[in-house]
Amino acid sequence: VRIHLFYIFILFIISGCSNLVNEDTLSLYRGLYYNPSDGKPYTGKVYKLYSNGLKMRDGYFDIGTIDGSYTYYDNKGTIIKPIEENKLHFENGKKYFPDTDSEYWGLAFGNYQTSETLFEVFYEEGKVVGDYTYFNYDGSIKPPIFLSLLVRRGDVFYQETSPEPYTGPVFDLWENGNKMLEGSFKNSVKDGRWMEWFENGQPEKRYTYRYGQKHGYWAEWHNNGLLSVEGSYIDGKEDGSWSYWYRTGKKERIVNYKDGWWNGKSQRWFLNGQMMENLTYKDQVPVGKWQYWFENGQLKEEKNYDNGIPAGNWIQYYANGFMKKKTNYSSGKEDGKWVYWYDNGQKKEEKNYINGKKDGKWESWYNDGTKKEERYYTNDLKSGVWKEWYELQPREERRYTDGKLNGSRRKWYSNGKLKEEGSYKNGKENGRWTYYLEDGAIETSYDIKGNFLSRINVD
Repeated sequence: VRIHLFYIFILFIISGCSNLVNEDTLSLYRGLYYNPSDGKPYTGKVYKLYSNGLKMRDGYFDIGTIDGSYTYYDNKGTIIKPIEENKLHFENGKKYFPDTDSEYWGLAFGNYQTSETLFEVFYEEGKVVGDYTYFNYDGSIKPPIFLSLLVRRGDVFYQETSPEPYTGPVFDLWENGNKMLEGSFKNSVKDGRWMEWFENGQPEKRYTYRYGQKHGYWAEWHNNGLLSVEGSYIDGKEDGSWSYWYRTGKKERIVNYKDGWWNGKSQRWFLNGQMMENLTYKDQVPVGKWQYWFENGQLKEEKNYDNGIPAGNWIQYYANGFMKKKTNYSSGKEDGKWVYWYDNGQKKEEKNYINGKKDGKWESWYNDGTKKEERYYTNDLKSGVWKEWYELQPREERRYTDGKLNGSRRKWYSNGKLKEEGSYKNGKENGRWTYYLEDGAIETSYDIKGNFLSRINVD
């Protein structure tokens, strides 16, 4: 008899265990949970787990819906009561138990103004897990509503039969019947997970909102089904690593954020896979070495920043590998020799700075190497003899003292003939000025008072 009773007890346990089902394995359709194995509304014990494998809740379903109420547990297995979501303490992107510094684990809910349950959502480590579940006044699960059936007054959506801002799931369709979007509102602002699709049925966007702000995972796709953008938000601000792809599936860019600001590495590639740029930020401020490349792999530019301030050597190259420009900064100011080249390697220009001020000899050349210009500065002021050339002949010569024209000034035609001559004193014309025709004949001459001294008639 004892053996017989023992077998009956074992069968009872097995029967009971076989009737204990993980809620996530059931299919939800029009507010009822179905058993996928037989297609019928499920009746029996159910449970749901946290991601760490511990039990989140258990209860009993009768014909596809909860019979009675669930029993809820925290991450330590202790029975707890669900807490109204707006009573949880929010800080640094997480929800905490009221008046404590413990991250919230368990069910949170919200109510209609008439106290019926409006929604439920689960938290782990202070963060939402899964989607919100919305309910009608009678406790049945609220199915998604066609977005166009909501009434919009200003920026607020309402159901035609309700005075309250709409809370619950919504969807919309393309003309061909394919789904366009699905998501949910809470008091008429986007909340929870949203999905959008292209007209061809391919996913276009997947993103999450919390209290109307972008929060959590964000992804976008090209209409060929390949991923376009992937990243995450915290309280409406980009955070962490964001990746971007070309339509071909090749990586286009990686950007790192912190509180919505560029922070860390930012890299970009050409479509052929060759790196385009490699930059570093700290709280939106450029730092360290920045590099850029041409599509052929040749280095294009290299520069350095010290906490946002230009520092050290800055170098630019042509696509053929010849150097284009070499400059230097000290404490954010131009310093030392700055040199520029033509794409044939010939020197184009040479400048000199001291602590951000022009100082010393400045020269420039034509692309065949002949001198084009020669200038001088002293402590950022023009000084000395300044000369300019045509490719084969002098063009102009003038003198400066303390930044002002002072002394003789002459200009020539490209044929070598004198064009004009005169002098300055403290930046003003002084003495006799004479202008010549291209053949060397005097055209006009006048004195310091503007009186004409001579003129020739030109037919």
